[in-house]
Amino acid sequence: MDQSSKRKSIFRLLFIKVTLVVLLLNIILAIITVKDTIHVQINSDTELRSKIRNEIIGISDFQTSALQTFEKSFYDLQKEALETLTRNKKVDLRSENLNEQLKSLRLDTIFHDLYIIEDNRVVNTTYTPDWGLDFSAFGDEKTNYLDRILKSKAFLAERFQFEISTKRLKSYSYQASENGKYLIEIGSYSEVADKIMEMFINRLKQITAENENVVSVNYWFGNDDYQFPLIDQPINRYVPDSLVVNAFTGKKDQQTDFDIKDQKLNAEFMYIEQDPLTRLPDFALSIITDITDKNDPIIKIITRQALFALSFLILIIGSIFIAIRSLKKHQ
Repeated sequence: MDQSSKRKSIFRLLFIKVTLVVLLLNIILAIITVKDTIHVQINSDTELRSKIRNEIIGISDFQTSALQTFEKSFYDLQKEALETLTRNKKVDLRSENLNEQLKSLRLDTIFHDLYIIEDNRVVNTTYTPDWGLDFSAFGDEKTNYLDRILKSKAFLAERFQFEISTKRLKSYSYQASENGKYLIEIGSYSEVADKIMEMFINRLKQITAENENVVSVNYWFGNDDYQFPLIDQPINRYVPDSLVVNAFTGKKDQQTDFDIKDQKLNAEFMYIEQDPLTRLPDFALSIITDITDKNDPIIKIITRQALFALSFLILIIGSIFIAIRSLKKHQ
């Protein structure tokens, strides 16, 4: 083998080894960088969810404290109204104009409704859509509950509940008539509670607007039988029903991915139990994020490393080619 062939063999071997080393180093560097990027993404997502969760819990605690400050006086108002109504023997509860009775009790008809219940059926009310409502349709548990209140003849105040139709906090209290024939129910909204909820809803919308990949942050209420969101949004109907139901039936966090046309989304429901002393229902916090372009940073890293490796190889090939030509000229 002549000297020229030996040189070519040496350069060819050198080229192969350098190429393999460059490729290997770039693959290792790409793997390390991709792993670091994924780790950073996971930590970032976790921190964002934790931040939102902690803020919502903080706002919820404030909401609870605010409600507790006026709760007793609110129930005292309901109790006084029902006791005054039951003591008035001139009032025929079945036929009386209950709107006039509310006015005589100095209660605003915008915030309060009266219901007269006889044999588990609404026979008189200020809220026309509920006239004739039969509570037996809600099952034995509800009718037995009303029967116990009627027989006890004691005032009973329920905790605030979120009304599905209005998405407002509403409290119901009960008092039996003196003759034990009727059960009087008062359902009341609170202007203070409305203001608290308005502030809360606005903050949920702000959190969504402040975070680029967050599509929705919402508050869900419910139990084993029904669930509903605080904020009505088009995206709510795309959230898998099983995700919402399982959060309330299992009383634990749930997470899944789902698609809307060309958009890939991740939904996480975080179930939060309230202290029973707050008299407020448990809730689930939902955070929906857009993960359509989640892999873009990884693709960019791989592309960048491939371009770097290619550029480096072209540079080496060029250097070797120039070296070979230089050697040929000196022969």
